[in-house]
Amino acid sequence: MNKNQFEKGFTVIEILFVILIIIILAGISILALNGQRAKARDARRVDDVRQVQTALEFYYSDENEYPIVSQSIILGNSQAIKLCSKDEGGFVTSETVCNQDSMYMSQVPKDPQASKIYLYTGDENGYDITYVKEKDDIESKAGTYHAHSESTDLVPGNR
Repeated sequence: MNKNQFEKGFTVIEILFVILIIIILAGISILALNGQRAKARDARRVDDVRQVQTALEFYYSDENEYPIVSQSIILGNSQAIKLCSKDEGGFVTSETVCNQDSMYMSQVPKDPQASKIYLYTGDENGYDITYVKEKDDIESKAGTYHAHSESTDLVPGNR
């Protein structure tokens, strides 16, 4: 055999080295993508809570009070699918028929991650919507937040 026959192609070591580099790059990409997914979920949480706050302010404007609940409720689950007038029950189930003119939210949002929730407590003078952010961003750190009629902060309580 002549010398040129052995010089063609790649060695097993070279192929394994290229495969290792591809695996490392794929791992880095997956980690970066997971961080972006968490940021996207956080952005959706903030948007969802603002939508609920807007609906609650319309409710307050018409009813002169916020929806009253005796125990905290999980928003977006079977007990709080819609937000209707006070006469129709405030946060209600999907089976409750609400007058179209008195429906503030036809679909109350739920947290984008199944293991997390939006928790509502409220009386006639104020409310507290509790939610959790996963990642730090420019505006705020990861942690448990409380949305009120006044603001969104780290302090629980109906306001």
